[in-house]
Amino acid sequence: MIQLRTLILLCLLLLCPTSVLGSIKHPRFILIIMIDQFRADYLSRFESRFLPAKGKNGHIGGFRHLMTQGAYYPQGQYDLLQSVTASGHATVLTGAYPYQSGIPNNHWYDTESKKLIYCTDDPKYPVIAPHPGSSSDTGVSPKHLFATTVGDELKNAGYPSQVVSIALKDRAAVLMGGHRADLALWFDKESRSWTSSRYYLPEGKLPQWIQQLNQQSLPPVHQKLQWTLPSENGTGYSSDDSKAQANHENAGIIGGTQFPHSTQATSDGIFSMPIGIDLTITAAEKAIQHYRLGKGKYTDLLAVSFSTHDVIGHSFGLNSREIEELTVHEDKAISKLLNLIQKSIPGGLSQTVVVLTADHGASSSPEWATQHKIKAGRIDETQLASQLSQHLNEKFGKPAQGNWVATLVDFNVYLNHPAIGQKKLDQASVEAEAKAFLKQLPGVAFVVSSSDYEKRILPPGMLERQTLHTYFSGRSGDLIIVPRPYFIAGDCTGSHITGYSYDRTVPILLAGYHIKKGIFSNRAEVIDIAPTLSFLTGTVPPSLSEGRVLSESLTPEGS
Repeated sequence: MIQLRTLILLCLLLLCPTSVLGSIKHPRFILIIMIDQFRADYLSRFESRFLPAKGKNGHIGGFRHLMTQGAYYPQGQYDLLQSVTASGHATVLTGAYPYQSGIPNNHWYDTESKKLIYCTDDPKYPVIAPHPGSSSDTGVSPKHLFATTVGDELKNAGYPSQVVSIALKDRAAVLMGGHRADLALWFDKESRSWTSSRYYLPEGKLPQWIQQLNQQSLPPVHQKLQWTLPSENGTGYSSDDSKAQANHENAGIIGGTQFPHSTQATSDGIFSMPIGIDLTITAAEKAIQHYRLGKGKYTDLLAVSFSTHDVIGHSFGLNSREIEELTVHEDKAISKLLNLIQKSIPGGLSQTVVVLTADHGASSSPEWATQHKIKAGRIDETQLASQLSQHLNEKFGKPAQGNWVATLVDFNVYLNHPAIGQKKLDQASVEAEAKAFLKQLPGVAFVVSSSDYEKRILPPGMLERQTLHTYFSGRSGDLIIVPRPYFIAGDCTGSHITGYSYDRTVPILLAGYHIKKGIFSNRAEVIDIAPTLSFLTGTVPPSLSEGRVLSESLTPEGS
């Protein structure tokens, strides 16, 4: 009888499918590295200048280590109509697109208060004044984010996991950290120091380790910051053409459009020079030490974002030598962080999951594109709003108060709702008239209205899918303008705001605990990162997650 039972049990074990990880154990530590405005092709264009995957005395490299020792998806995707910092950072650890998460853009217009709302604004939780006598009239929290994150779900499962997120930009830190982060830390430009808000630190005081971080790592404001080209002659594929760049918006801050660059250690200077990367890494190292991340029984999570890359990209463009040199600098900074983890956490990187990706890509300047035979141009949003208001004046009469366009921000057009009501007009009719006018303007490819969204009358294919993933009623504009490829708003050199391949394609790299080595051509979206991490930690995916587990990149137990 016992032999029969044993035989039946063996048959069941052979017939039942096994999980990819067998008996699941969990990583000690998760490290998320986000690079703001990091196009997927930077890793291939500049690879020749990266540190070796493994150097002398076992020293671990940066990008090349992750590319060769982990799972590398060279063409990771965002399936969004508009690619910006807030929506990208909100997506990576929620696994949710903006139509669910509530973060379709960095700002949106509130028709009741008639004000622009910033994605992390919350007056209830003031930013902590770092110095005696200083003050802040802003408040910050994740209240506008409707989704939970991987870190939230670790805590919701009852684990005493620690979750910390760090970036120069507050929106990057807050939206990665989620609702239950132990700390979101960002750089306050007003006070030129690392800070947080009362949402994370209810007592309204920065802990000693952050005060020391501000005292020890920040250079004096009068100190000169220098950025020079290295002595070696090697370069990657940066085809810089300064004559084709219309405007280096940060040139005045960091001393001109050519190397060497020099500036004061002001807040603007810190955001605009490689020191911004160094300070972010130092803050991450101090957080690992203070919270003893990765040394407990349960999985801890640290999310770090390099905001400086976005500033340099907007200022100098993706074809600039500045972008190449900053990427090489980031390679060394990432190497430093990986080596710290290898030495300080039990099991090192083998017990750590490292994820590297970006919040969006970027396009070249229209001038550079035009010079290289690609149709491109600029759209003046202020002029466009004025033209549209004048057209609607002629069609419906001038509003009693204000203009027909209440505001236009990031190609989102917000109409004057009180005027529509006072004139007893149907909003769909006003939107249709505005849409018809906008579509015939140079540089405009499509226009999507809120009425189109509600009725599902959308452009076919990619644009329909991206609209459905992005549009959030009450926050997205009454109309969203989709520019033609390589048409951008404003006078910055490089930009990003579309769902075209150059804006939506980012690298996705995973390395470490139960991650298979290889280059993967499978379609992978950034929304897939969160459920993959949840699978590895044995928790349910975040509340609004809709991605898949990247199972092809996982290894079985013991392999």
